[in-house]
Amino acid sequence: MAQDDRRKHHRRKRQSIISFHVIGESGEEKVQRATVVDSSGGGLRFRTKKSIGKNTRIYIQLDSEEWGEELTVHCRNDALGLVEMIGSVMWCLESRETPGEYEVGTRFLGMVEQ
Repeated sequence: MAQDDRRKHHRRKRQSIISFHVIGESGEEKVQRATVVDSSGGGLRFRTKKSIGKNTRIYIQLDSEEWGEELTVHCRNDALGLVEMIGSVMWCLESRETPGEYEVGTRFLGMVEQ
């Protein structure tokens, strides 16, 4: 596939849960949980209940122990535990595998300094 030829990082299938919220969104239900479909050192694809617009910035929390070496591209400290990243939505499409959910492709913009 031509799109894969442009990737800088190898994609890895993954069944992991992350927490995220849209930056600038307010309200008590802003934090959402999502299932990761695949990931790479440059970003991840996850499945969620709500559509998210392209170029939307999101705040992502994930467990570094669960992700291992993939995060070393972004982390200065391997023993961080919970890693907080800023990402940008590259695309969002209705899921073919899970009706009523959306698949969201993101790229990492950087780690939130702790």
